[in-house]
Amino acid sequence: MSSPWLSLAISDAILAFSSLFGVFLMVQCRRMVGDHMPILASTLAYLLVGSAAALGTLRYGFSQSWAPAHDMLTAAALTLGPNLLATALGALCLGWKLSRPTWWRIMLGLMLGYEISRLAGYVTAYHMTINTLALIVMAKVAMDMYKKQRLFSGFTFIAVGAYALAALVVGTEGQLAGYLRLDLYHYLLALGHLFSASAIFNLLKIDSRS
Repeated sequence: MSSPWLSLAISDAILAFSSLFGVFLMVQCRRMVGDHMPILASTLAYLLVGSAAALGTLRYGFSQSWAPAHDMLTAAALTLGPNLLATALGALCLGWKLSRPTWWRIMLGLMLGYEISRLAGYVTAYHMTINTLALIVMAKVAMDMYKKQRLFSGFTFIAVGAYALAALVVGTEGQLAGYLRLDLYHYLLALGHLFSASAIFNLLKIDSRS
């Protein structure tokens, strides 16, 4: 196994563990809220990224036969993950009232948008647009909640910063400050997941006690 591939396998494994930690925290959150849909959406967001990262470890660490499944799940994670997480934060903190059918429409709309942009050759622009909007929503949540839950806001700001930096170094080729760009992308996503999941868990834990 070449050194770059070993490095990618390791960074994907770290991303997978951080994402599964997010899934674990979201499972704990289910009993703290009456409306489970935001928690289910967050769980799905972390699970998609974690599953894609796990396949990345298999792909770069063991066999390229995992490449098609890894590419497919990575596309799904990039399309749904940030936007489901941002929508969940909006529902939990901004008072968005979303019915179960609305959640399904959001997911179907995102997937349909991906397919149309893929056929038109604008996948990168599509992902940048929808994920930038997701970051804006997360940042607004952090600002609006600052006076009420400073720990939540601090964690969310760190997560937004990590996700934003990750967006700047997206790529599978070249290096940035001595790191493989995709490795750095994985580590920043892992950091963002750790803090965003911790933010949601602490918010709901405090709310359940009050």
